[in-house]
Amino acid sequence: MISELAAKLPTARLREAARGRVVFASEASAVDLLQLRTIDNLYLYLGQVLAGPHRVDLPAFATAALLVDAAVVERVAAFLVPVGVPVTIWVNASRIGRQTYSRFEAAVVVGDAILRRHEGWLLGTADEHTLEFRLDVLHDKASLSLRLTGATFRFRGDDRRFSAAALRPPVAHALVWLSQPRPDDVFLDPFCGSGTILGERAVYPAQRLIGGDVSAEALDAARKNMSPLSTLTLSRWDARDMPLDSRSVSAIVTNLPFGRQVLSRDELPELYLAFVRQAQRLLLDGGTAVLLTDQVETLLRAVERTRLRSVRELTLSLKGTHPEVVRLVTS
Repeated sequence: MISELAAKLPTARLREAARGRVVFASEASAVDLLQLRTIDNLYLYLGQVLAGPHRVDLPAFATAALLVDAAVVERVAAFLVPVGVPVTIWVNASRIGRQTYSRFEAAVVVGDAILRRHEGWLLGTADEHTLEFRLDVLHDKASLSLRLTGATFRFRGDDRRFSAAALRPPVAHALVWLSQPRPDDVFLDPFCGSGTILGERAVYPAQRLIGGDVSAEALDAARKNMSPLSTLTLSRWDARDMPLDSRSVSAIVTNLPFGRQVLSRDELPELYLAFVRQAQRLLLDGGTAVLLTDQVETLLRAVERTRLRSVRELTLSLKGTHPEVVRLVTS
């Protein structure tokens, strides 16, 4: 996300990056901010206070909420909540540390303070609210933010279809971003599923986008998810033997089967080896493949039997698993 921020908002000033959260200052417009596609949610940072560990320290959270510039919050609320719709709030809290109070108790204190500050606002529920605040208590500090994006931003719309083992769009976009997209790319996702990675790559110009999957149902979802593009081709195939010309692809990005929802673990060694050999055949000189899997050793053993080189880029945390991003490059 930090490299995307630097590229798309070069005047933004990075303040903090830790535990999956990036804090930055920017004068960019809302339109420009929403071009950041490797993020799950975008928040307006309202402030930070010292957080004591005991229940007697809870009133400090209320004080912090009351110190926030009410006019700024109300301007954002007017932008987010349609005219005539009541403002109902919810405070979503997290807590890390040895506090004697729960995150729910901290959230209640902050919510009560916000309602006292803004006349006419009402308390909503976790499922039904028009404005969401976030309180993050990290050991001896607590920060308060106001959520600017809803679920439609994170999932790229209300009616998107996801096949089994599909990635969230922000994760898919991060993989695309790591491939360093170029306008002359011939881009391939050989296990495209419902097309999430292809959809994220389609944000940037490309010479050609190619996707394929063994599942007809997944491809049907991909066709419904993707806008019609003259550069896009979707095919049903076995990724171990793709009907594409040798040295015809500049970038491969894919979420490999993990051997859970798709295939079994016993099938992965043969699949990975056959696919990696296909990647070696298809990639142009200087081409790259960005692959996600939690079966890294199986993948690396397959790569050792080709002329490709592997680089372990980073580890993610997804749905209780910790897959790695592995980059393959031509020798």
